[in-house]
Amino acid sequence: MINFKFTLLLTFFLTGCASQQAFISEVEDPEQEVTRLVELELANIKAGEYCRKDPQSPFNGCEGVLQRLTQLYTLFPDYERLQLALAVSYHARQKNREAQYYLDLLLKQSRPRPEAAILAAQLAMEEGNTRRAQALLEAQKRMNPMHPGIHETLAAVFYLNHQTAQGFSALSAAEQLGAPAWRVAYHRGLLHELAKNESAACEQYARAYTINRRFGLPEGRILGLTHNPTCLELAKFLGGI
Repeated sequence: MINFKFTLLLTFFLTGCASQQAFISEVEDPEQEVTRLVELELANIKAGEYCRKDPQSPFNGCEGVLQRLTQLYTLFPDYERLQLALAVSYHARQKNREAQYYLDLLLKQSRPRPEAAILAAQLAMEEGNTRRAQALLEAQKRMNPMHPGIHETLAAVFYLNHQTAQGFSALSAAEQLGAPAWRVAYHRGLLHELAKNESAACEQYARAYTINRRFGLPEGRILGLTHNPTCLELAKFLGGI
């Protein structure tokens, strides 16, 4: 099955300057330190390298960032940005049980926490539980209907359930609410491909690749469909052949 992948979360973290605190005991306000650690973790995740040290951490092992986040949590257990940072960090390391613990804290009492719901839904989809994923997202949509990521992730659920009409509808809502055009186009391509409309799929993949050439997955999908004349011509146009 094709993975319906999304670029998720964390951009709301990236405000403010990096903290120069060297030890947990010196941190009075966790905001700047969490921001610094999230920036470092984002770089690790994008590079696919989790064995990177935190240069400001007293820990020398591969898990310096995660260890420091965990220590911060002992001092600031109610700080929600820290809880989400821990959930994302554990998920990046495929430690979903630990990630789920922090997501449950964020989602308790049915509060509007769209970023946490998106990640919790992703965990559920990875486990094959699309029913739970949809329930989480629908609940958040009722509380926060203007969040594009909720609609975009719902499209992933519909994709996995082979509900293409609902998937297209969810992507249209995400697009109207400001989801990145390149990502919407790529996911539309996946839905068209699922619906056996290869020409339309390749057109959407080409649009995604044209908008964001650093995102290479659309080009790969077009190359995999070059038995279709439209896809073959697009592959030649994009320089893949």
